[in-house]
Amino acid sequence: MVFCSNCGKELNDDANFCTNCGTRTPKGVNEGVSIPWVETEIKRDLDNALQKASKALDEGVRVARESLKEVAVEIDKELKSAKEKVRERSQPAYCAVCGQENTRSAKYCTKCGNKL
Repeated sequence: MVFCSNCGKELNDDANFCTNCGTRTPKGVNEGVSIPWVETEIKRDLDNALQKASKALDEGVRVARESLKEVAVEIDKELKSAKEKVRERSQPAYCAVCGQENTRSAKYCTKCGNKL
């Protein structure tokens, strides 16, 4: 004769769980019988946690993409500005007196010495 270790209810010798309170009997423990409701709760909790983590990850990816788009737009503006500056600086400067072509950075004409 077996009694439940939790509530004291008399049980069949082959019982894995108490019919009154659901506690696993020593036989159930020795045979490694799992507790279905615990596994179900753990699985549900794990599924909920994974869903929350997945949503948080999706949100993080969305925010990162938006931030990267903003950075890309700023970089594009800076590159266009830099290209324009390079283009302006690479254009030759012509002397007003003799018409000589000089580099954009020249302050004086290479041919006549006039201030540009």
